Amino acid sequence: MIAELIIGGLASGSLYALIAIAIVLVLQATDIPNFAQGEMSMFSTFVAYTILNRYGLSWWGVLPLTLVLAAIQGVIVQQVVIRPLLGAPVLNAVIATLGLNIALHSLAAMIWGAQTHVMQSPLADVPNFKFFGVNVAPDSALSIVVSVAMILIFTLVLRHTRAGIALRAASQNQAVAKLMGIPINRAFAMAWAMGAVAGAVAGLLVAPIVFLDVNMMSPLLIKGFAGAVLGGLGSLGSVFVGGLMLGVIENLMSAYISASFSEALSFLLIIFVLIVAPSGIFGRVKTKKV
Repeated sequence: MIAELIIGGLASGSLYALIAIAIVLVLQATDIPNFAQGEMSMFSTFVAYTILNRYGLSWWGVLPLTLVLAAIQGVIVQQVVIRPLLGAPVLNAVIATLGLNIALHSLAAMIWGAQTHVMQSPLADVPNFKFFGVNVAPDSALSIVVSVAMILIFTLVLRHTRAGIALRAASQNQAVAKLMGIPINRAFAMAWAMGAVAGAVAGLLVAPIVFLDVNMMSPLLIKGFAGAVLGGLGSLGSVFVGGLMLGVIENLMSAYISASFSEALSFLLIIFVLIVAPSGIFGRVKTKKV
């Protein structure tokens, strides 16, 4: 019983982790918390749903096309909405992302309606299977495997590619990066593109589970922020683990304490952790030289 609860928690936590990674990629690069990330993910998922129904492609066939379109979406948002606000107070950009959140939500409702849609699962015909004696749903296994693959890919890109190293340098010190000839705007566009891709993957994974509607990503956005804060914003690995931990804690509390109060209990636990460790469980306190 407890093993199945943990597996279920890891599955939901992996979705929280993907949204958390999307948020932190942008936050680390630009110091802007992207409150439009959930609606960007939702919009990308609706685009995938439309392609699935209109052109009859498989889920796996739609996946690469959706990720490309999501990356383009991230670049457009960065260039059109965020770039003009560089140098302005961060609050200006935060308000811009909140406005984008509302705009994308309204646009999606206008195009696809406010009703619930059913999106096919890529593993709809695959039965549950046993993993070390534990009953595992295929969608849960897919969420975990894909999220692990995403964190590995992003880590490799950031550490072992010229563009990734440039992005890390720009996020640490923009002035020095400019002196070294690093194109700051291109690096920031890359961060937004990677964040949009991670969010789109989360949307594609969650839509077959909770059904597709314009409100489906709002809870995940909150959980993504919570998971990122719980693990610590210092690295993608800590953010990923924080998302997984939140999912497991939430599932266990739902089963053994209260299903209706599990989310509140989870956030109370996060508040306690942040009081004890303000940088998150795996975060490191940054020191500034003066």
